[in-house]
Amino acid sequence: MAFDVDSNIIKRLSDGDQSAFRVVFEHYYPRVSEFIRRIVKSDSLAEDITQDIFVKVWERREIFGVEIHSFAKYIYIMSRNAALNSLRNNNRITPIADNSNIKETPSSSSIEENYYAKEKELIIRLTVCRMPEQRRRIFEMSRYMGLDNQTIATTLNLSKKTVENH
Repeated sequence: MAFDVDSNIIKRLSDGDQSAFRVVFEHYYPRVSEFIRRIVKSDSLAEDITQDIFVKVWERREIFGVEIHSFAKYIYIMSRNAALNSLRNNNRITPIADNSNIKETPSSSSIEENYYAKEKELIIRLTVCRMPEQRRRIFEMSRYMGLDNQTIATTLNLSKKTVENH
């Protein structure tokens, strides 16, 4: 299934065509809603955020013909940011201390591959943020800082077995 709707539809949307907006809405709404629901873990909150996104799409429609090259990528980023902002505003997420080891996907990948790779990255980040404090610290030290279990155990004054269990 193609990710981006036809560029002609996007052009018509940017010109204010309501029927083009309806096509875009029907094509993306289920995906956006489900994506956001998996992040925020709430059907009603996901529904609200998704509706806000499509209101913004309509309000910003003029940029799609000029500034936006991939509508699918734009709406994905918009959805991700809205979901994360909602979690941050509700104090349900804390930032990861060091995410420098998380690599961007290669630019030669298709839009769909990039979408799923970034979605997986986001899910990993959210999962890490929801871990208990000690487990998150151990995970970050291991995966992001590249420290071995013994070094982590020594740094945190824990046994190596405790670090391995986490």
